[in-house]
Amino acid sequence: GVLTNSWYYLALKAEKSFAGMLGKTADVEHLDAMMKSFQSCFNTKYWTGTCYRSPGYNGETDDRAQALAVVSGLASAEKYPALLQVFKKEYHASPYMEKYVLEALFKMGEPSFALQRIKSRYGKMMGYKEYTTLFEGWGAGVDGFGGGTINHAWSGGPLTILSQKLCGVEPTSPAFKTFRVAPQMGTLTDASATVPSIYGDIKVAISQKGKAMSIHVDVPDGTTAEVV
Repeated sequence: GVLTNSWYYLALKAEKSFAGMLGKTADVEHLDAMMKSFQSCFNTKYWTGTCYRSPGYNGETDDRAQALAVVSGLASAEKYPALLQVFKKEYHASPYMEKYVLEALFKMGEPSFALQRIKSRYGKMMGYKEYTTLFEGWGAGVDGFGGGTINHAWSGGPLTILSQKLCGVEPTSPAFKTFRVAPQMGTLTDASATVPSIYGDIKVAISQKGKAMSIHVDVPDGTTAEVV
């Protein structure tokens, strides 16, 4: 229930964004009203005070469900401390769904723990000397999900997270016509990324020492950047 409703809310959010881009103001207003009602009902039905759970569900708390609640915006900021404790205890997500846990942690302002979780979750996969690809499950062969594939593109979530959230390069209008660079370095001291766009490569190099941060950004012609 929590997962399915979170996906539905994300779909509404995307539809509202598309409607705005197309100038369909009546659709935007209708979808906005739906989303506000949805958010209220979602939190009334599923929030327990410490996490999101479907009524009648007696299993272990699902880290994937909490992540989608955060990423979608259904979970408000005052719930983040409680949800952080869930993410420090529950490790049920597949390599694909782990991407949303990491995205949630960056949205919550927890880059250091996000990096810690990347290392703990993907460390075993990185340790296989005979493979250079990412797996469908957390291991290969019998350690995979039912013998899942050892070359699974959907398992590459941390790659996008590191450029989009850690280096902080995100579009603020379609096709990176405008974009912002808002790094969350966590425990790292140096990071860099190249993000291709139709205007050319956006290149970012960041170094951090104590409270001082140095950010170098190559801004392609025809685009505008906001550095935070």
